[in-house]
Amino acid sequence: MTDVLTLVPPWVAFVAAALAVVALPRRAGTAAAVSLTAVTIPWVLVAPAGAAPSVAPFGFEQVLVRVDAFSRPVAVLFGFVAALNVLYGHATGADARQTAYSLCYMGAGVAAVLAGDWLTLLVAWELLAVSATVLVWHHGGDAVRPAFRYAVYHLVGGAFLVAAVALHYAAAGTFVYDGGFTRGLATTLALVSVGVNLGFVGLHAWLPETYSRPHVAASVVLAGFTTKVAVYVLARLAPDGHAFVVWMGAAMVLYGVTQAVLQTDMRRLLSYHIVSQVGYMTVAVGIGTAAGLTGAFAHLTANVLYKGLLFMVAGAIIARTGEASLKRLGGLGRRMPVTFATFLVAALAITGVPGFSGFVSKGLVTKAVESAGPDLVWWVVVVGGVGTVLSFVKFGYYAFVRRAPEPLTVAPGSTALRVALVVVAIPSVVFGVLPEAFLGAFPGDPGSFDPYAASELLKAAAVAAAGVAAFALLRTPISRVHPADVDRVLHPSAARLATGVSSLAVRTGEAATEAGITLSDRLGSHVGRDPADAETTLRTALLALAATTGLALLVAALA
Repeated sequence: MTDVLTLVPPWVAFVAAALAVVALPRRAGTAAAVSLTAVTIPWVLVAPAGAAPSVAPFGFEQVLVRVDAFSRPVAVLFGFVAALNVLYGHATGADARQTAYSLCYMGAGVAAVLAGDWLTLLVAWELLAVSATVLVWHHGGDAVRPAFRYAVYHLVGGAFLVAAVALHYAAAGTFVYDGGFTRGLATTLALVSVGVNLGFVGLHAWLPETYSRPHVAASVVLAGFTTKVAVYVLARLAPDGHAFVVWMGAAMVLYGVTQAVLQTDMRRLLSYHIVSQVGYMTVAVGIGTAAGLTGAFAHLTANVLYKGLLFMVAGAIIARTGEASLKRLGGLGRRMPVTFATFLVAALAITGVPGFSGFVSKGLVTKAVESAGPDLVWWVVVVGGVGTVLSFVKFGYYAFVRRAPEPLTVAPGSTALRVALVVVAIPSVVFGVLPEAFLGAFPGDPGSFDPYAASELLKAAAVAAAGVAAFALLRTPISRVHPADVDRVLHPSAARLATGVSSLAVRTGEAATEAGITLSDRLGSHVGRDPADAETTLRTALLALAATTGLALLVAALA
């Protein structure tokens, strides 16, 4: 049995799930996709540690699957959230194509985490970028520009990773993971590439726009994978830490939480908190200690769960009220009780309240920084915690507690939506009350860290009190701030250029589609076939041509 597990990668289940969603009726397709993606959990838990047999399709040794202390917990986590993301998409009206694109994207994330060599990782990394772009673009409308921006950022970042991996191969003579990455220029290029996906300050502009524009289910999917795969890869790149990574992580914590406090759009607020929370993980990896490594992976896990839940809550509010701005919401605590209860779980987790997962993971990160990191970074981490409390007190107050400024219509919610919210909320509580089991699942060593020591409880109480007090003092001034598109303020010419080029890309795509339909009609009439069949044949041929061309370019680049 274990031999089969090492020969069949779990991302095959995601491909099968995507096909099932497209081919089967909506309800049956959803059930099949949920079941298939959930297979990842037992697959990875049962699979023996080590690398699967290697292959060499291009003449280079590749290991498609490697299960170890780094990959096992993240792959299990991805399988769990993928299954629930499919259910959530069904509950919020995602169409079959969007769900299929989501499954391809999540499957690429699983493939990246389980890759046993840098070349396989590189292929999965690019598939992650392409599938995310298509997922966002599929929504159309005001999601097109962010999709274009996403593609540009990640195309450039991918080019840096290609160069880094090529330099590493030239120095090491193999792509297979072997205790780190070549230092010098190779590591620098790789850090830039990973920094794009992590949301390094200055390379982050794609994130708040991309995550706040598409269908609400797409936002949930995106929030759980791109940045978290990048944290995993960062740990592979710099297992012994890196000074630049520490300081950049600190900048992410402070910048992300500051921007989040100023937002009124729920998904933009949550998106900036992704930058901030990933900053904690980045700092923890950067300090290079065993406790830091455990803290980074624990916080990655906790964050995927509670941040995914927060995006689900925001999406449920948008789907049932039609409103995305906190300025126009209110009084939802009584009208959406399940949504409110699960919001409280996620909010208490992300703010680090005792009894929830974020208290354990963030506490270990803070302790690791206190033990081995610069003093200034420790203060940044603490201040970031205060800003996080302020943000989610604000979110909860405006959405659920205060009276709505205008009458608000709330559509009924489905059972599937409530199930998805409740199931995602459960681990955030379990991991908070069983910290030893939680931390014991990750690489590194938490050492003597006791999350429920008196000193840790006192720090958590002080941060929570400071955050609540800050909201009480700053609620009125913050409400008068009107956040602007940062790109249009800092880079107005670049913003206009991006808008113009993306509009041109849309018009070109529409023209190409119309021309293709006309050509397919003509071909169908010439050969006596139905035009719809001819169009399908033409599209299949074009896709095959594109895939062949891409493969040829990849081989040429690697030759």
